[in-house]
Amino acid sequence: MATPAPASRSAPPIRPPQGRRGGGDPPLRSRPGTDRRRDRRSWLARQLHWLFATPSGSVGARPGRESAGRVFAVLAAALLLAALVNADALVDRAERKPLGAGRDRALAFWHPVQDVSHVLQLHRIRDLGDALVNDDRRPAGVTPPPISSPTDERAVPTVTVPPRPELRAPTPADPLRVWVGGDSMMRDLSESIERAAATNALLAVTTQYEISSGLARPDYYDWPAALAADMAATAAEVVVIMFGANDGQGIVGADGTVYQRVSEPGWQREYAGRVAAVMDQLQASGRLVLWVGQPPMRDGDFDARIRILDEIYRTAAASRPWIDFVDTAPLFAGPDGGFADRVPDPGGGLEDLRQDDGIHFSRGGADKLADHLLALIADEIATPAATATTSTTAPTVGSDG
Repeated sequence: MATPAPASRSAPPIRPPQGRRGGGDPPLRSRPGTDRRRDRRSWLARQLHWLFATPSGSVGARPGRESAGRVFAVLAAALLLAALVNADALVDRAERKPLGAGRDRALAFWHPVQDVSHVLQLHRIRDLGDALVNDDRRPAGVTPPPISSPTDERAVPTVTVPPRPELRAPTPADPLRVWVGGDSMMRDLSESIERAAATNALLAVTTQYEISSGLARPDYYDWPAALAADMAATAAEVVVIMFGANDGQGIVGADGTVYQRVSEPGWQREYAGRVAAVMDQLQASGRLVLWVGQPPMRDGDFDARIRILDEIYRTAAASRPWIDFVDTAPLFAGPDGGFADRVPDPGGGLEDLRQDDGIHFSRGGADKLADHLLALIADEIATPAATATTSTTAPTVGSDG
């Protein structure tokens, strides 16, 4: 009887894998926990990975239109970063636009961008770049044109002090001629003064402000020359003037020496000489000058520079009877004496006084200061000053001490 053959030990036949309809490989499955780890990544991390981690053409890259989308996203991110870095300059450009709806829309768009830039401190990148290249728009070694000022207090040790101006009593037929001007802080303030004076037949107001101007950069805008022309054209009896918001920058002395910081004694001497020259230039028989100081600023470093400038104005005005320094801090400071967006009003509410940039006046703040200045002018008309002339020695302004 034949012995049966032993059972075969060969491997079972290979069967084709059962995948989706029509056969093929089964769907790939990620290892346990992979999805959970991916989900833990932030949305921003996933977007940055998509933008920068996988180069076009490599395994896993998204072809065609997805590559174009990546390029667009990179460009959009670069433009957003550039806007945040240059936010202050973009706001300044918007402020230069003519008054109207277009300017309002531009400021409404760029002011929030500026706020984000300041929160993230990205605006300091632009500040650092300007400082590194000494951004004075002037070739190295070139001395700026001299300020067109008739006198320099430092060169005149003894002066004869004229009497304090006595404002005449105006009439509707011959109103008091008031000139209002200065830097960008005067933009909203001059509008408020014009509106308040529009209902007062005893005042004739002329305004002139220049964005980004001041006394530190006569090569950008020569205020002494502009004032000479305006005073000749208007024969102003009252001058309301305000500088300082743009003057906390590098300054070039008459000998070509560059002083970069407001805290430097050399900077203060040079600037004080310019302030004194403009104050002397504005002196005229019967003319009163209200030199308006700057309010507290939100940024601590900026506010410290502004306080130095206000002290220079205050000191120079003290020896000039035709100049009244108007300290705005009591009107705008908070309970601690520093910056405040809002302060209590007489009705128990809060007055909104400043714009979102922490520098310029809001409409309410401009109206408040305008009312204060017009009240000062009214008091000068109601209370004539003495007419005695005295002689004194002018003090040194902006000394090293």
